[in-house]
Amino acid sequence: MKTPIRSFQIAATGLDVLHHTRLKLASSLLLAERMDVALRDWSGQPVDLLVIGLDHPASADAQAQARALGVPTLSITRRVAAIARGELPHGATVRDINEQLSTLLLATPDAPNAVQGTPLLMQLARHDAQPAGMHLLQRGAMTLLVDPATRSIALPLATPLAEVAAQLDDSTWSLTAIDADTFQHQYAYRLPQRHSFEALFFCIARHRPELMPAPAAQASLQLRQWPDLSADDVPGPWLLAIARLHARPWRAIALANACRIPQDAAQSLFSAAVASGLALTQDAPVTPTPRRETPTDSRFFSWVARRFGLTLFAGAAS
Repeated sequence: MKTPIRSFQIAATGLDVLHHTRLKLASSLLLAERMDVALRDWSGQPVDLLVIGLDHPASADAQAQARALGVPTLSITRRVAAIARGELPHGATVRDINEQLSTLLLATPDAPNAVQGTPLLMQLARHDAQPAGMHLLQRGAMTLLVDPATRSIALPLATPLAEVAAQLDDSTWSLTAIDADTFQHQYAYRLPQRHSFEALFFCIARHRPELMPAPAAQASLQLRQWPDLSADDVPGPWLLAIARLHARPWRAIALANACRIPQDAAQSLFSAAVASGLALTQDAPVTPTPRRETPTDSRFFSWVARRFGLTLFAGAAS
């Protein structure tokens, strides 16, 4: 499977026409690296990267604002003579800018700036969340709708769930509440693809399991119903595990052994079931009590044996 396209927001301030044009070209070339960039003017709001022309008189204020927000910066200035991380000299080429954008956007964030807690989309899609109208989520070039009333999300036609999962923990999602009429008139044609919350959580469990809350290690779990999935949405080995969870309660380690899948995969299935509200949980695993054979059982098995030309209990009769 191809790496999902990631969306980023870049703001610019203090650049002259030449460097702003080169920034646009450099940003568009990032699509070759499966990075979709939305470029806009700096407004003091959080973005993934701020590109500053430090030779502009107002650039110092913008730089201070970015530092306070924890926004990484790329500065272009006559004050430097050589390329360094986060710094380019005046006259930087499209290639120079493109390489810096790629490096800075894909850099691992520092610990203080790392996103903490449950991603916004997962909060809105919780099975116990109260329906409160539709929510439009936007980040860069990606737009989606969360509809708690129908327990579904709406996506552009060409956007797979895996691409959404890849960007869940980014902090620059904007949230706008809209009503049904606004959706029908302005967004329905742009977001024609619908996926259930169940499909969303099972996709996250597959592609971003670290975002899922871990169920109790010793809990026994059963699915109350078959998840709203197609065979193309889950790995083949998961289908047997889902079928077994639908049939009766299992502990994660027992399910992993029975289906010959890693225990982490079984835990991911448990997490998806709990997050989507499909889990029937028990504090302790159910151990079936061996059933004592009765004379009725013996007569039944003897009848089955005779039906297929076999003889049972021959040793006992001799």
